Amino acid sequence: MLVIVSDLHFRDGTAGEHNVSTRAFEGFLEALAAASRSSGATEVKIVFLGDIFDLLRTEMWFDVPEDERPWGLRNASPDALERHAGQILEAILVHPVNRETFALLSGSLKERFPLFATEPERIYVAGNHDRLCAQFPSLLRKAQAALGAAPAPVLHVYRDSRYGVLARHGHERDVFNYEGGASFSDEDYAQVPIGDVITTELVARLPYTIMAHPKARALPAATQKALRRNLQQIENVRPLHATLHWLFYQVQQHEWLRGVVEDAIDEVVARFNNLPFVRDWYRRHDRWPNPLDEADQIQTVLFLLDKFRVTRMGGLLALAEALKGIRPRPAEEAARKELAQADPDVYYLVYGHTHQPVQVPIGIGETADGKPLERVYLNTGCWGTRHVEAADGGFVSWKQMAYAVFHAEDEDLPPGKERRGFPSFETWSATLKESLTWPPVGH
Repeated sequence: MLVIVSDLHFRDGTAGEHNVSTRAFEGFLEALAAASRSSGATEVKIVFLGDIFDLLRTEMWFDVPEDERPWGLRNASPDALERHAGQILEAILVHPVNRETFALLSGSLKERFPLFATEPERIYVAGNHDRLCAQFPSLLRKAQAALGAAPAPVLHVYRDSRYGVLARHGHERDVFNYEGGASFSDEDYAQVPIGDVITTELVARLPYTIMAHPKARALPAATQKALRRNLQQIENVRPLHATLHWLFYQVQQHEWLRGVVEDAIDEVVARFNNLPFVRDWYRRHDRWPNPLDEADQIQTVLFLLDKFRVTRMGGLLALAEALKGIRPRPAEEAARKELAQADPDVYYLVYGHTHQPVQVPIGIGETADGKPLERVYLNTGCWGTRHVEAADGGFVSWKQMAYAVFHAEDEDLPPGKERRGFPSFETWSATLKESLTWPPVGH
């Protein structure tokens, strides 16, 4: 039995409390143990398919000299970057919620969950938010140990012919989060994408800058806590173009907050555009005469963000519409092309990254020996909180988790049934709506 899960996004907590509780992982592993017993699985493999550790959504980079950040000057010391990244990873590992989870994942799962017929093998594949774990062996060893994975060379793609699976994190198909070439070498994956800078220097820095304002610091402690929490939740808003609606939803609670947010946006956007890395990225990606290349898309949104007053709904709506155009190539299109070139024993192509669990039939055919070949693209979704825009303009909040399970052709067979001749799969997706959700500012 092969299990694939992605986008857990363990974080250090400085940019918001987003970590998934240990109880959720206990339920996940208990369900896997029961499934492995009922299917007669002789082995269990758990693949952690990238963005397991989030070294970008943190405020710790703001205390690091600019030229020692991942997007710093090209002559920055790699030793300094490794040291800073290692400190962030360590902060993730010792976070009170995470520490208990990693103690669970790194221990004996068969001992904790006796229904496992054998000790599950754990395998770690790097994504874009934990790209630095793949870049430095010292971080890679710590990441693998925290998940209970055996020490091994860095993995960017996982192949398993027994289950007909080819899996990668999927950011390789996202022009904003993969800067390397089509060879997919370690050097390609080490290239810094603009998405790293957007995540830290825009998404994480905006709440940080707002809360550093004297008016925000003068608020009662409870109000500060609620405001900070709500602002830091902006990354969990879906769909993505609704993030500015979420910001407006917070702003309208207090009249004084309007000017503070406007000033913070001006400051953060100006700082972002003046970063040497960003200026160089614009230059390299501005492909004239392409009418709207990647550089133009980001520059257009930041121009609108700078020029429209964020507290005017008309300006927000215009900017939200512009954000709809900032998206990577659809994953289904990339999956179709990759499957067309895949080996004949690949039935299932698995990505993470998009945070949306899906199953898309791609093609039907036959293998060289006449077996049926039904090829499917699957996305493993993510784990965490989501604030979803409602039809009336408000937001409904819940938690979600998802994963995919694959069975070899000799597994999961009812008594008396013959082998199917190909691996099977099942997907699981859960949503939890709790009685208490994030309160709006001032509540």
